[in-house]
Amino acid sequence: MKNGDRISGTVRSLSDGKLVMDTRYGGTLSLNWIAVSTLSSEKAIDVRNGNGKQVFKAQLEAADPGYIVVRRGADEQRVQVGKFEEFMKPKPKTDALTWTGNIDAGISLKKASTHTQDSHFSYNNKINIGKWRNDFGGTYTREKEDDTMNTENYSLRYALDYKFREQFFWQGRASYKRDWVEDLSEQSLMGTGPGYQFWDNELGSFSLALLGGAFSYGYSDGSSDNHFGASVRWDYQRYLKGRTVTLFSHGDVGHSLDEAGIFTMDAEVGLRYQLTSWSSLNVSYGHSLVSGTRDTLNERNFTTGLGVKW
Repeated sequence: MKNGDRISGTVRSLSDGKLVMDTRYGGTLSLNWIAVSTLSSEKAIDVRNGNGKQVFKAQLEAADPGYIVVRRGADEQRVQVGKFEEFMKPKPKTDALTWTGNIDAGISLKKASTHTQDSHFSYNNKINIGKWRNDFGGTYTREKEDDTMNTENYSLRYALDYKFREQFFWQGRASYKRDWVEDLSEQSLMGTGPGYQFWDNELGSFSLALLGGAFSYGYSDGSSDNHFGASVRWDYQRYLKGRTVTLFSHGDVGHSLDEAGIFTMDAEVGLRYQLTSWSSLNVSYGHSLVSGTRDTLNERNFTTGLGVKW
């Protein structure tokens, strides 16, 4: 560092002016890149060039203050620290089981001319082992004004991916939503199809899946509709400001494959700010739309609250 300190650890990312390192003595540290004087690595690492399209093996060696020596075999280049802007060590490929997840909760109480109680909970889990990836979670939303229940519903989902090539996978997905207020009281989907992982590294991930399967809709009077359909599912997250901020979006859009012309959309976009290594502040906007059924559903939700992650 420019102040003379020497820090040892595992580099995770360099993005948005923040160098993120895992250390044995201080956990994950986020350092201002402008405070770094030079850098060295014990062995060759994967270095990404400035435009992010080329990755090569290189050994980093400490040099004069403000410079880094990048050694590629017999070739050697002296690079200014300020120009060494975008590099990272990719996630190691492993068959070991990994489990990540988070729980978010938001509660709002207001007592004036009317008494309102709003609450929202969501949980997400990802369990990966080898070429198999499990993604499951759920939500619960409740909005009550005096004795009138304006919103009350929950949703569950589960997806199983099999990665048969470096970036290609096959997904099977099932989801269910139950609503006690709307006429459209039940929604369920079962589908399967191919997917493509555009990237999955220390700076984030992005994947798309094209699914075909069956849609089912239930109504408050006990009647139901069933249709075959197709949907596109996306899952995106990007770490910013040295992984202290996460931009995320996930959801799906679908359409029936018969004359009914049913269109569905269930999408969420938001930001999560890391307060500590395990807690966060989150803000999100969600939009659920179902048209072409007996009852059109069009819900928009803005939520904010606290969360924990592991």
